[in-house]
Amino acid sequence: MLVSMILFKLKDEVKSSMNQEAVKAHLGNLVKEYAKVPGLKEKTFFMNPENLDQGAVLIWESQEDIDNYLKSELYKTAVADICEGEPRWEVYPITATIKDGVLI
Repeated sequence: MLVSMILFKLKDEVKSSMNQEAVKAHLGNLVKEYAKVPGLKEKTFFMNPENLDQGAVLIWESQEDIDNYLKSELYKTAVADICEGEPRWEVYPITATIKDGVLI
């Protein structure tokens, strides 16, 4: 298993169209779509309330699953099309979890 973290800044035109109800509706749709991504076990979304920077922590079955996601239409519309510049990605092997214990 792998954990990845993504951080990105939103384009100004995206920020200007955001309100709490629109964000809730958008996140509700994204949660449904991400539940269908092959190899994705968990995704936690987060947002900096001061500048609206976005991010997520994702748990994956394999690097292949990550690579396929990064080529997907979902990644394009949910991340690439709305972020300013390139998002920052980090990927690490999971060494232990509370649920599964030591994995290495």
